[in-house]
Amino acid sequence: SYAFADDLAAFEPRIAGPGNKDRFGYWLSNFRYMRDVARFNCLWAVYNKAVEKAKAAGSEAATRRVLTAEALPVRTEMAAALRTIFGSLLAAVSTTGELGTIANWEQHLLPGAWERPEAELVRMLGAGVPADCVLPRTYDGPPRVVVPSVRTSLEPGEPLALEVLVLSKARPGHADLFWRPMGRGAFAKVPLEHKARGVFKATLPPSGGGIEYYIEVGADGGTARFPATAPALNQTVIVLPAEK
Repeated sequence: SYAFADDLAAFEPRIAGPGNKDRFGYWLSNFRYMRDVARFNCLWAVYNKAVEKAKAAGSEAATRRVLTAEALPVRTEMAAALRTIFGSLLAAVSTTGELGTIANWEQHLLPGAWERPEAELVRMLGAGVPADCVLPRTYDGPPRVVVPSVRTSLEPGEPLALEVLVLSKARPGHADLFWRPMGRGAFAKVPLEHKARGVFKATLPPSGGGIEYYIEVGADGGTARFPATAPALNQTVIVLPAEK
């Protein structure tokens, strides 16, 4: 059903321009996510059958033999599928709603599909699971900058408050906001304030007119920006006219 995802990926070398590449990558990651969720569901069904077979094996030794021969290899595939699922999610997440999808996995899906079955598996094996059946706890993708709520307009006299999420393996070496009046003058630099883990914030004072800005983060030996087209094409924010 998801063979088209590989067909779409074949177009990637033909996509030009940072904005186009960013949009293409967003959709490709989402389709890969859907594909790998479907694959994970199939593996989960196979795993459950292997566990039921092990429970009916008749002795503890036979149970462990079935689990080792049939359940653990599938569990390894499930772990690999989950790594690609979260890799695709984190490559595409850009809004608060998409962050909710990650929260749903962490709070609802993983406990039932992964954590409780793992506890049962350890109990039945009488030992821990192999390392390739354990999910990593670290981020392994390229550095990314996410602004989950992108404002495009402000009320007169309203400051621009930004929350910025940074995905990186190590803490960023620098994280800065660059802004100027729309289309005019040099950019002013405002360091982002680190709040917790990968969360940063910045506030610009009220402006008498429209502004443009971009965010630049140096991490993991590279540079990530928001928007992807910066600094050639930046995020713009207009100030609405005052009510008469």
